[in-house]
Amino acid sequence: MAGDQIPIGRFSLITRLSQKALRFYDERGLLVPQVKDLCTGYRYYTMAQISRGVSIKTLCTLGFSPAEIGDLLSAKEGHDTEIIRTLFARRRQEIRSEVSRLQQIEAILADEDASLELIYMSLNEPLVKEIPPQRIVGKKGTGPYGETISRLMPALCDQIFSEENQRNNLKVTGPFMTLYHDNEYREKDATMECAAPITGRIVLTDPDMEVRTLPGGKCLSLIHKGTYANLQAAWSRIGAYAEEKGFVTSGICREMYLTDPNVVAESELLTELQIPIDMDVSRQQH
Repeated sequence: MAGDQIPIGRFSLITRLSQKALRFYDERGLLVPQVKDLCTGYRYYTMAQISRGVSIKTLCTLGFSPAEIGDLLSAKEGHDTEIIRTLFARRRQEIRSEVSRLQQIEAILADEDASLELIYMSLNEPLVKEIPPQRIVGKKGTGPYGETISRLMPALCDQIFSEENQRNNLKVTGPFMTLYHDNEYREKDATMECAAPITGRIVLTDPDMEVRTLPGGKCLSLIHKGTYANLQAAWSRIGAYAEEKGFVTSGICREMYLTDPNVVAESELLTELQIPIDMDVSRQQH
């Protein structure tokens, strides 16, 4: 073995990178051994690679991903200070967000009156997810929110579960929902639509009902647990989150009722709020 060749075990001790990590970085092309024994597969490094190994260990400790580590090492070699500054600034922002999240958790746990319900509501965060297109039947109406939903939903159910549609083997394939057609909050004359995803042949006797395909795509989603009376606060929360992240709404906001209020207690009701968004458009840089 040449004097400059360092076995993987000793190289691991020098760089403080485990042998498992060294094999991973080898596979990713971030730190490839100078020599690999064809018979044994054993890896040997050189003195010149120690600096790169130490840099990888440092960046890993700072929380950078393997892809970011690769970008930073390339930027260092190419003297590209702009990329380094950008990645460092992004990591600082991630750390601030994590610190804020941990402080929120600490505050919740420090409250002697905290309940599991409060903790659930406080820590449940909005997330971006993909939703598929759905064939739905819906009934639209106008009026105050709660009152209008209470009027539309029974009429929708009566139509879906009519004797004729049940003979046709009409099936509801997912949660019932409410679609909000306005671009603003309206106290007394909001336009909304109660709907359900369906499969099979449906006969409509109500002229105010319509069958169509609800578009799929990216949406911002938040699960609310508890009574419907508190949904307004949940909508405010997901709306503020969308504004903070600069998401642009690209469709009708949806309220998905994941549990049956006739079966589940009010405190255990689960409702998913969905805001369709365009990930390719942003109102602000972030």
